[in-house]
Amino acid sequence: MSMAGSQVHGALADHLEALERALHDPVVRGDVARLSALLDDDFSEIGSSGAVFGRDAALAEIPCDRAQVCIVSEDYAVVLLAPSLAQVRYRSAYVIDGARQRTVLRSSLWRQCGEAWRMVFHQGTPVPDP
Repeated sequence: MSMAGSQVHGALADHLEALERALHDPVVRGDVARLSALLDDDFSEIGSSGAVFGRDAALAEIPCDRAQVCIVSEDYAVVLLAPSLAQVRYRSAYVIDGARQRTVLRSSLWRQCGEAWRMVFHQGTPVPDP
């Protein structure tokens, strides 16, 4: 099934992937000010557990798990849905105490606000490991 919009390559794709990867960085995850700058005021998430979170819950939860979790990610694709709205899709896994956990397909919507891009929505869907 094809998505509306066109896959983006180059500087914008690299920039949005870097922003997404920044949210995996334990330093960023532990810094509420940096998280606040990346998460839009309208942010919401459907986590891989199925739980739904708003921005306030994310800003409270993300710093708590940063020390225990390492996130590895790959297979990034960026699709421009509208001039100021992009979807970033990729595959990730948590590594906890050296053990890789289940694989999760992830999708984030990033909205341009002035010069900055901010995440407005995120969803993680667990998939069976091969």
